[in-house]
Amino acid sequence: MAVNTAAVAARQRFGRELKRVRENTLRGGRRVQQIDLAKALGRTTYHRYSQIERGTSWPKADEWRIICKYLGMDAATKTALSTMRSEGMSIASAWWTEFQEGFPESLIEFVAYEDAAERITTCGVNVLPALLQTEDYARSITTGVAGSVLSPDMVERSVALRRGRRRILTKPDQTRVEFIFSEAALCQRIGGRAVMAEQLDSLLDDVASRTVTIRVIPFSKPATAMYMGHLLEFAGEAEKPISVIDSQTGMLFQRRQKEIRETRHYIEGMRKLAVSPQESLAMIKSAFKELSRA
Repeated sequence: MAVNTAAVAARQRFGRELKRVRENTLRGGRRVQQIDLAKALGRTTYHRYSQIERGTSWPKADEWRIICKYLGMDAATKTALSTMRSEGMSIASAWWTEFQEGFPESLIEFVAYEDAAERITTCGVNVLPALLQTEDYARSITTGVAGSVLSPDMVERSVALRRGRRRILTKPDQTRVEFIFSEAALCQRIGGRAVMAEQLDSLLDDVASRTVTIRVIPFSKPATAMYMGHLLEFAGEAEKPISVIDSQTGMLFQRRQKEIRETRHYIEGMRKLAVSPQESLAMIKSAFKELSRA
């Protein structure tokens, strides 16, 4: 049985945040230690509590009540961590777990973070980011890039995974997503004229009916995006942003403040190169109109 990497990532994320809260809590003039909480849980050693902070186990309901009370969590912190716990524990039945086999573990972990994010900013290059792709566009890209090493079944599973990720754009509390990419992504006829026309029409629909912002970097600009990267931001002050670099072999996660700061600078640089969302929409409409009459 494949390891549910998304569930592991959720536990580890919860454990890191719980550790941060513990290390910033004082009782009797000193910082709370793991053994203190272990004793509060009725344990003689720290091992059980250590499992929770290391992300190897979720706290049970009674354990979680004791931990919250012992650490004297304020309402906001308790709500944020309780939500992280309940959502994380539900991942075992999340839709993406059926894709554990055959895909990089880091990609499945990324999908779990993507699903939990409140806001996502993606800088693309010369192709449209996966969240924007139609089935036929995704199929053409996947077949062209990896068709020699992937079976037809795996190509279809890859397409299904990409389409499944679009659920964040249609759920009740839609994730706010901003995409920045080169004009080249609008011009190359991936899959042929009909496929690309459908893809451009889908972009127009995403902008019109979903919480999607698109910014295009025109050919006339002196530079363009150099790599596919993402910044995932979460609700609540307790949730720290994650920067992710998208590569052929998987996803590289960056969490240090310096890395997040550099990613923000990169994104801001790409925003300055791109035209406004309104001008970008006009470019998409123009490309669609040209294909429609071709």
